[in-house]
Amino acid sequence: MDREDKNINSAVRVSQVHNIDEEKLKFKVNVGVSNQAGNHGDYSFDLPPITDLCNSNQYSQAIVKLDQIVISPISNIAAGVAANNPNPVWSTRFQTGVGPGATGSAVSNVLLTMSIPSRQSGLTSNNNDNANIQFGQLYYKFQELIPCFWEWRGNYQGIQTTNNNPPVANGNSYAIRHKPNSDNGVLCANPFGSKVNFSFILGQDVGEDQLKLYLADANDAGVPRNDITDISMQLTIILVPNK
Repeated sequence: MDREDKNINSAVRVSQVHNIDEEKLKFKVNVGVSNQAGNHGDYSFDLPPITDLCNSNQYSQAIVKLDQIVISPISNIAAGVAANNPNPVWSTRFQTGVGPGATGSAVSNVLLTMSIPSRQSGLTSNNNDNANIQFGQLYYKFQELIPCFWEWRGNYQGIQTTNNNPPVANGNSYAIRHKPNSDNGVLCANPFGSKVNFSFILGQDVGEDQLKLYLADANDAGVPRNDITDISMQLTIILVPNK
């Protein structure tokens, strides 16, 4: 076999074969939730049927996967001036006071919980100082752990600047972005045709009240503080035929 034949054999291409009937059951849903000052950690979105299959009684279950989520303080421009929330902090509607110290300990992660029913998802939170105490349990809802690593994303125009012209909205220059690496999703009830409620809670502090977290300005002296959270996320939803 000459060199040319070897090159031909080594260049064999592998093509991914798609089944059109299976692909019809897969949907990408992008969700954008703009902040409202009175949300205080309660968010929702409508999920209407995209095709007739979404509303078919032949598909009562679905695989729901979080592809990506971005959480950031409100960012806009009014009268040529950036809306500036220089000290975004996680808060609950029950926390009072001014300054970051009023929020208590830093939040390293939050647990995204959705009202989409799922028997394949659960949380147990334990007190290691006393093995007989469990902070709480949360089952039968879609959940995803969101690490709270803030990333630089430029100023309110999305442009990284080295000076203050145009003005930089400091707190709005960062966002929390989470993209699961190898999550295949979880089996849930078919969420199409429903209103989905969701919130963020502390996974290690799940009591009966399940305090909901949201972004607020640390210098907001209101009780409760205004909600300045903007949320964007992408979901993959795959319908599963009934047996």
